Amino acid sequence: MKNILLLFSIFSFLFIGCNNNQNQNLNDGDTTSLKNDTVHTNRVKKIFYNVPSPIEMSSVIQRSGAQFRSDVLWSYKDVEKYTSISKQALMLGVFGSDLSYVRLFDQIQLAINYLSGIKKLCDAIEIPEEQGSRAIQRMEKNIDNKDSLLQIISETYAAADSYLKDNDRGNTATLVILGGWIESLYIATQIADYANPSNKEIVDRIGEQKYSLANMIELIKAYPDDKDLQAYLPMLEELKALYENVKIEYVKGNVVTDETKKTTTIYSVAKVTFSKETFDKIKTLAKQIRTNIVKL
Repeated sequence: MKNILLLFSIFSFLFIGCNNNQNQNLNDGDTTSLKNDTVHTNRVKKIFYNVPSPIEMSSVIQRSGAQFRSDVLWSYKDVEKYTSISKQALMLGVFGSDLSYVRLFDQIQLAINYLSGIKKLCDAIEIPEEQGSRAIQRMEKNIDNKDSLLQIISETYAAADSYLKDNDRGNTATLVILGGWIESLYIATQIADYANPSNKEIVDRIGEQKYSLANMIELIKAYPDDKDLQAYLPMLEELKALYENVKIEYVKGNVVTDETKKTTTIYSVAKVTFSKETFDKIKTLAKQIRTNIVKL
C-alpha cells in the first residue's frame, strides 16, 4: 500500500500544483479548465487508491499456506537487456512485485538480487536513487537481520516512486503500476488451485481484481498520447470482458461500536463467485499479457 499511497500523493501534488498556478486571472475558460482538472484529479486519486500493491497480493498468497515457487518469477538476470524507457518502467513494476513475493517467503538472497535489478532500472530511467547504493551496503551489513532487510527493501523500492513526484512523469508511473499489477495477478493465478479450499482467499482476491482492472483501464485512458500505454488497452479490455463473469456481492458483516469515539462501524464482506472456466481463462490471458510485458 505504501507505494500506492506515494503515487497517490504524486498525482495529488502534480494536479493540485497545476491548479494553484491557474488561480490567477480566472475567466470562464479558466474555470471550465479548472473543473476538468479537478474531475481528472479526483479520478486519478480514486484509481491509485483502489489498485492494490504487489505486497498486498503477496501477503494473501503467504497466508494461504502456499509454498514458495521460484518458477513464477521473471529472471533478474535479464534486467540489462531492456533498453527502452517504457520497458524499463514496466519491468520496474514486475521486479517490484517479484521482490515483494520473495521477501515474504524469506528468500533473502533472491531479494538482494531483485533489489540490485531494481537499482539498475532506476539508474536507467534516471531516477536519482542515491539511497540505492547505500541500500546494498546496508543489506550486506544486516544480512542476518530479517526485519532490517525488509525495511531497507521497502525504503529502496519506494524511492523509485518518490522520483516521479518531482519529475512530472505520470505515464511512467502508470507503466510501473501496470507492470506490477499484471505480475501480481500472474503470480496469484499461477499459484492458486481453484478447487483447493485453502486457496479460497487467493481465488477471491483474483476475482476482486475486477474493480482494480476497471480502474487500471481508466488510468491508462488518461494518457491517450502515450502509445506504449495505449498498446495494452485491447488486452486489458479483453480481460475486462472475462471479468464480467465474476459476481461480487457485499453482505452485511460485524457491527462494531466504539464507545470512546461515539461511533458505530458496519463492516461488509465481499462474496465473490465465478466458475473454474472463467478462472482458467483469466489465468491464460494474464499470462499472455505478462509475456507481452516481459518480452525483449
